[in-house]
Amino acid sequence: MKHIFVVDDEPDVVGLLKTVLELEGFRVTTATEGRTALAQILADPPDVLVLDLMMPDMDGMELLKLLRLDPQGANLPVLIVSAKSGQQNQIGSLQLGANAYICKPFSNRELVAQIRQLVGLTSDGGDNE
Repeated sequence: MKHIFVVDDEPDVVGLLKTVLELEGFRVTTATEGRTALAQILADPPDVLVLDLMMPDMDGMELLKLLRLDPQGANLPVLIVSAKSGQQNQIGSLQLGANAYICKPFSNRELVAQIRQLVGLTSDGGDNE
């Protein structure tokens, strides 16, 4: 079972993403703070990190920078999910090492398709590895 870690400071968003991803057969861990999330991610690296950019204690860009500096997080697939829709935010995130970027609001199907691609699963749930 693939492990997805969701970091977003909005509890409602975290709950929704957790439910959607669990229904798709993923194991989901969540955090609502960047600092807490970073420690958990490095202790038990997931298969994909779903990361919001706007958080109060440590924003997603800072978390991504720190993650990429650590050997445990250097190659972790990261999907940015953010209300920041500007091209500058998207390009900046990708330059820092994010693998994909989707803007809020998004469809559940789009989210699941992006995660499946990042973990190497086909759309029918088969494993490509």
